[in-house]
Amino acid sequence: MIIGKNFFIIEIPKTGTSFLRNYFKKYKNISLTTHHDTVEHNPKLNLLKKKYRISIIRSPYSWYLSFWKWSCIKKNMSPLYKDITSQRLKIKRLKFNSNIFNYIASQITKDTKELKKLFSDVNSKKNFNKVLEILLNKKFKSLISSDFSFMQEERLGYMTHYFFYQNVLRKHYNILFKSNLNFNQTIKELDSKIFTNYHFKTERLTKDLKNFLKKCGLKETKTANIDRNKSFKQKNQNIIKFFTKKNLALIENKESYIFKKFKYKKLSKN
Repeated sequence: MIIGKNFFIIEIPKTGTSFLRNYFKKYKNISLTTHHDTVEHNPKLNLLKKKYRISIIRSPYSWYLSFWKWSCIKKNMSPLYKDITSQRLKIKRLKFNSNIFNYIASQITKDTKELKKLFSDVNSKKNFNKVLEILLNKKFKSLISSDFSFMQEERLGYMTHYFFYQNVLRKHYNILFKSNLNFNQTIKELDSKIFTNYHFKTERLTKDLKNFLKKCGLKETKTANIDRNKSFKQKNQNIIKFFTKKNLALIENKESYIFKKFKYKKLSKN
């Protein structure tokens, strides 16, 4: 996390947080905790009392593609890579899973060698779409070695899961693993528990950062380059070509909360 006098920024992977960390480390009175840290790992800081509680969000399309490409390069440094390729029995979550034996069997028998090949070529559309299929198709859910496998609501996507993991307290996050709520009830309940009150968008990160600096009375540093997003739109111009139509529809369905809340356009509708 990035922590200032009257604000903190929580970090969802592949939303521009490395840029922000490099920028804010130039300030003397701003501290950096472990990358992608959570509020509850720092209880003594009283973070929820700060005026600006900031999160960063990104278009689901570019988030998935960027996360996968980064995972192809970083391998075990990436939580996505580990979620797909590792064998993990999260015993404390088994009680929430309605199909415990299927999960255990999938974890024990998963072909990690073949799954690692899906991260061998950063330009492979075939590999990327296979990873998307594992993440978004419920029949492959038990292959994923993380809390995401245990979510009772199957219409919530991997990105939405990440968003709630970072933006609500753990006692509320656990709603995802209860079977007595339907989709609308789950979304409504979790949305009401979000503790962040200010959101940057990766697509306009430079603009959002500059506006925030003015709002909270911080001067732009001369030693860091704040103008960094010129290439972002260029990278996203042809992003739709990387996705199969089936996976494009799956993302728009599973990440419907992100699309609606943050007013992202659905590419398949254009």
